[in-house]
Amino acid sequence: MRIVFVLHQFYPEFSGGTERVVLNLARCAQRAGHYVHVLACTMRDPAPAGKSSGALAGAHHEVYQGVPVTLIPRSLLPASGDLGFDVAPAMVEQVRDWMRAERFELVHVFHTLRMASALLAAQQCGLPYAVTLTDFFVGCYRINAINAQGQPCSGPDEGRSCVRDCLVPEWTEPALLQRHQLAKALLQGAIERVVPSEYVAEFFRAAFPELPWRVIPHGIDFLALMGNGQSVVHAHEDLAPEAPITLGYVGAIVAQKGLHILLQALQRVPSERLRLRVVGGFYGDPVHQQDIRNMMAADSRVEWVGQVPPGDVAAVLKQVDLLCLPSVVPESFSLVLHEAAVLGVPALVSDLGAPPAKIKAHGGGRVVAAGDVNAWAQALTEILEMPDTLPSWRTGMRLPYRVEEEAFFYESLYRQAVVPH
Repeated sequence: MRIVFVLHQFYPEFSGGTERVVLNLARCAQRAGHYVHVLACTMRDPAPAGKSSGALAGAHHEVYQGVPVTLIPRSLLPASGDLGFDVAPAMVEQVRDWMRAERFELVHVFHTLRMASALLAAQQCGLPYAVTLTDFFVGCYRINAINAQGQPCSGPDEGRSCVRDCLVPEWTEPALLQRHQLAKALLQGAIERVVPSEYVAEFFRAAFPELPWRVIPHGIDFLALMGNGQSVVHAHEDLAPEAPITLGYVGAIVAQKGLHILLQALQRVPSERLRLRVVGGFYGDPVHQQDIRNMMAADSRVEWVGQVPPGDVAAVLKQVDLLCLPSVVPESFSLVLHEAAVLGVPALVSDLGAPPAKIKAHGGGRVVAAGDVNAWAQALTEILEMPDTLPSWRTGMRLPYRVEEEAFFYESLYRQAVVPH
């Protein structure tokens, strides 16, 4: 089967959760004997050096870790594509011709931001397409299901909630209502609509109640985490009552991820037994970036490691005793939380999105109020004062799905969609 995976961005320029999911599934599909090609957007203009993609003028072709990739420069796509589903007619035509020339049989869309032109091209080719929503973008132009007042959104209500709560100058009421209708049409045309967690499913069931939704959790690459000859679960030694405790933050350093909350909480717990390793790159607001740098520099217990390749996540997690996910917006899944579970690392998580549901259902940590510095400081204090806490959290931690299991579910969907000639 010849499959094209479509998403908003890809390696090596970006290395977020969606990119990791796509790379994992692409490799699994290749091992199953399929031809897989990734089509994404690059923010670099001109496109990075590489072989010309032929039918796609201005785009470039490269191979990333064995996966063929075609990158379309951002300048060739609509500026409004970061917010909605506008297309570039010339690019639609070129992508359509390229898809036909490549003889693709199926399109799997993982993110529509900036890439609506590719989806329309697939529709014009008559190709079946599946949609996996790794965040809330299709139903929420703000992506995070938090409205302009900073409150959680229960759904767009046919676009009316967007007009009421998120009508900012770049939008008009007709445009927001039309955005919802375009999203509905996009989803109605899909052979399958997949989300990674029940939390995301509930949001989209409310947003598009007439459509069925399937939950397929993101799988974890156990082999990559284990390395050569290692056991599945990393055996952390039980901490002595006065032993240092290393906290770990792994993720992009942006305001939505809440690292500032964790740093402020750490400042309120001056114990030298606590340490924090921060793993991730800086993105977005430069003022927030500088605030974070200042807070890290002011606390000698904090070490900034920087961004690491996905293959090094296991090494990072093995050096921490407790993962911290202080996000102030709902997380749709959290790969690192599930990777930590494989390695026996418990977690403190904010009470927003999918992670708290996992902790409440299966243990392995504690849920803390999002954005509440005092609550996070109290949680850290209690961990210091009760040495049995971390060992008890590690006991009986449930292993997540393997990436091979996730890929198996998708392959069954692909085979139902593509009828052999």
